[in-house]
Amino acid sequence: MQIKSKLLIAGAIIALIALTTMQGYLTFNTYDLRKKSFAVESRTKIGSIVSTPYVDSLSWAYRMEFIEKVPDFKNGAISKEELLKDLENAAKAKNEQFRDYFKRGAKHFKLDDHILFKKVASGILFTDENGATQEILVDGKDDPVFLLGEDFPLEEGLIINAWNWTFDKGYINENGLNSTVNIKYRASIYMKIVDWDKIIFKQLLILFLIAFLLFVFVITLVTYSIRNLLKLKRISDIKTDFINNITHELKTPLATLSIATKTLTNKFAKDNTDISQESIDTINRQNKRLQNLIDQVVDNSLGYNDIDLKLEPVNLTTFINEVCDDYALTLPRHIQFLRAIDKTSVEAYVDKFYLSTAIVNILNNAIKFDGTVIKVSYQIKNQMHIISITDNGIGISKKNKSLIFGKFFRVSERNEHNYKGLGLGLYYCNQIIKAHRGTIDVESKEKEGSTFYLKIPLDNGKADFTGR
Repeated sequence: MQIKSKLLIAGAIIALIALTTMQGYLTFNTYDLRKKSFAVESRTKIGSIVSTPYVDSLSWAYRMEFIEKVPDFKNGAISKEELLKDLENAAKAKNEQFRDYFKRGAKHFKLDDHILFKKVASGILFTDENGATQEILVDGKDDPVFLLGEDFPLEEGLIINAWNWTFDKGYINENGLNSTVNIKYRASIYMKIVDWDKIIFKQLLILFLIAFLLFVFVITLVTYSIRNLLKLKRISDIKTDFINNITHELKTPLATLSIATKTLTNKFAKDNTDISQESIDTINRQNKRLQNLIDQVVDNSLGYNDIDLKLEPVNLTTFINEVCDDYALTLPRHIQFLRAIDKTSVEAYVDKFYLSTAIVNILNNAIKFDGTVIKVSYQIKNQMHIISITDNGIGISKKNKSLIFGKFFRVSERNEHNYKGLGLGLYYCNQIIKAHRGTIDVESKEKEGSTFYLKIPLDNGKADFTGR
């Protein structure tokens, strides 16, 4: 059962990890696909805005202004840098018109406001009639010339499109002769998506929220199932342990009864009054022992709501001393029994029978679990009657502290129970103190002993008692 439980838990954890990994992978893929889809949609919308006669007319205008400056460059009137600067200024003069147009187009096509557009001249090559070439702007090497849109760094953008345009420009060269230059002009379009991750996350927010809720639900379900499995296993172990223990406890009196019964039926015993009486006494004792075992199981299984207290005003100083006096008579000589009981005239409203039972049960446990020095203390503190019982026995491990007051729990070592009992004593003590509206706590360290604190409020039953 223990191996199967561990395998089931390990399997559930592995399945949870696999499911989480798969869900994370699918979510990431969904995010990545939506990002690519968003980029494609944005490119299409930008293409619809800029691929119009109006934008073409703006581009044609600044290109023509640039071409008109080419003869000056070829004749050495202006430098290459000045020529490119003239192109940039010509485009800049048209850019405000373009930006207004682009804004209206973006609104029409529902293009996200976070998407920026940029058009640049990326390559310019002059070729004369003799085939000689002159690189004015080298694509991929020189910084491109900004033309239209928003001027953002190209490394932050995505290229949408690029195209080549050629034009033959005739001019009179410096020798007064007619010449022609072929102009190869290359333009590129870029877009930049500002806060791209935020946009996609916002679009997929509902999907992410559903995925997160499903993830939390699965974790909660697996955790709940594992806890229930462990709880059921513990209950099953407790039940099996209790059955084995009660069976062991019953075997001794039953075996003795069987022997005593056989003795009574023996012919020799019938003629011997002493033997018959001894057998009858044995049967009576074992019958009483069986009855005590049954009563212990029945009575000690009661919840605190089922305990019918008969409250009466009791001076706990006197009462605890009396309980200790009676208990000391039964102790072996090697047990050292100490007391630190404060004197007080304050009365507590308790059931003497049940409270003495709780005290004696804890004292018995102290001796059972190898205690040789036992100390009973009593004081009034923080509006509470506090009875403490300290021993130097085997102590209680941290993992068992929260379990010792459970029904049928017994201390075990390596799955072996080395101490007799039904596991009901501390449970019963806890229910008795609860019935008195109090609490029971324990402080303990392994191999150093334990201290149990029985705490009963000063006014726990005064109102009930005086109201009767």
